[in-house]
Amino acid sequence: MNANLALLEKIDFGYWESKNPYFSDGPLNRSMKAALTLIKRKGFLVEFNPTNSLDYSLRIKEEVSNFYPANPDYKKLLFVFDLVQAWGGQTGRRPYIIKKGSKVSSRERSNDWQDTYLEGVRLALRDDPVQALSAWRRIDGLGASFAPKHLRFWSDRYPVLDTRISVLLCGTKRLLYNPDGYKEFIVMIRSLASAFGANILDTEKALFAFSQNFFMNDNLVLKKEPLQDRTNLNIAKMLCSL
Repeated sequence: MNANLALLEKIDFGYWESKNPYFSDGPLNRSMKAALTLIKRKGFLVEFNPTNSLDYSLRIKEEVSNFYPANPDYKKLLFVFDLVQAWGGQTGRRPYIIKKGSKVSSRERSNDWQDTYLEGVRLALRDDPVQALSAWRRIDGLGASFAPKHLRFWSDRYPVLDTRISVLLCGTKRLLYNPDGYKEFIVMIRSLASAFGANILDTEKALFAFSQNFFMNDNLVLKKEPLQDRTNLNIAKMLCSL
């Protein structure tokens, strides 16, 4: 076990799991608001008006449960895509931004990649997360940190691996360098889940909340005071010194 995992085993799991803002009925955070505003301006999710964070995850689960990959409705498929991008916050804006030299955004060219997205959905449902991530990462604008967010909802059994989680677990973004890094991530998070007596989805929720409270997205440098919450501050400080 690496030093990061040994320290993370000591956090107050139940406390931090309850603090995750992305699966709560608390108010929408600034990042989610920004993402949804941008996506609406681009003409997508126009009629989706959540009042809290939980509205996102509940709606995504509802849409996923009513989608049939053997007889795909591409309008529904792309609606889920937009919902997950909005749920993930403002860093999910890339598919909606027109790149320099292009006339339309990746999202506006969805006919070019909707079958690739469907391929990833089918792989996720077949319990093949690495290949699902490999498929999704071929989509322009759907990066290494966002593809696992789609896996989280389509599989309902595999947690999110993004920049924040990779840095927290091993100090760098190396778990995101290629889809095979997800295998190592699963080994790590299962180890922590076992220590917490929890499942891996709830374990990731707790890790994310803990990290978001103390660190910026891409490093283990402690945020400046005043911290929003000082619970397990000692563990955060020790992680900074590794």
